Amino acid sequence: MHDISTGSVYAIVVTYNPTPDHLWRLTSCLAGQVEKIIVVDNGSANIALLRAGCEACAEIELIALPQNMGIAYAQNVGNDRARLAGAQYLIYFDQDSSITQCFVASLKAAFLALSQTRRVALVAPVFKDEQKGFFYPLVWFSRHGTRRKIFPTGQETSAIPVSIAISSGSFTSMAVMDQVGAMRSDFFIDYVDIEWCLRAVNAGYVLFAIPSVCMVHSIGERSIAFLKWRLPIHSEARRYYRIRNGFLLLRLSHVPKLLALREVMINMVYQCILLATQKNRLLQLRYFLRGVRDGLGALWRG
Repeated sequence: MHDISTGSVYAIVVTYNPTPDHLWRLTSCLAGQVEKIIVVDNGSANIALLRAGCEACAEIELIALPQNMGIAYAQNVGNDRARLAGAQYLIYFDQDSSITQCFVASLKAAFLALSQTRRVALVAPVFKDEQKGFFYPLVWFSRHGTRRKIFPTGQETSAIPVSIAISSGSFTSMAVMDQVGAMRSDFFIDYVDIEWCLRAVNAGYVLFAIPSVCMVHSIGERSIAFLKWRLPIHSEARRYYRIRNGFLLLRLSHVPKLLALREVMINMVYQCILLATQKNRLLQLRYFLRGVRDGLGALWRG
């Protein structure tokens, strides 16, 4: 069962048209590890089914948004509800996350231990590929934006300093969240977690990956092979936000310019690959041009 002797932990799970079985598998595992599970739904078509399932579990509180407001907005809604309820710690999940029985306790223990001597913004698990079994690299950025990849083996015994972490599985405190600030809802989805992490680093915090805590990750069915990489295929709307938000990063003083420029260039190359390989080229092109237009427009208004 969860241990709240050093502060209650609330889980924030954002959903959008989830596969119910995947969500219930996550929430059933979380139910014994946290004080409360706040499911914030972004206007799912199967909301009636989700509502019935959430009502069957006393640990779950469902907040149903009338439409898709983006992951950042939904996370902020969950944070606000947890704050009102007196939560001291927060852990975030995607709707299809898969965890072990000791997942939350392990991250909480690491967060508390590391916070004894450092200003810790969050701790996060390492991610392992579901099909091929390799660990995804961790990333550390210098203050100028040069990047260093760290390849965990799963055998490390010490926490690994990182500059960014994806939100799924990340553990933080309400005190940190109040200091660093809310997620940027105008970003909608892409770069939300990266921007928040870099904002925390700029405020003097440090972040860690905990190699003893692992989450299994799958790139998904929609992907293409390109040279030595496997590139996921997201919706055209998702690509719009990826492209636009890359430009928005250039406006932010806490984001190293080299990092932001690299993201803009990668997004451009990625989109060219999609335009060359996907059948819906006109739709891809339309969202691409819209993302560039809106991103450059935001820079111009700067």
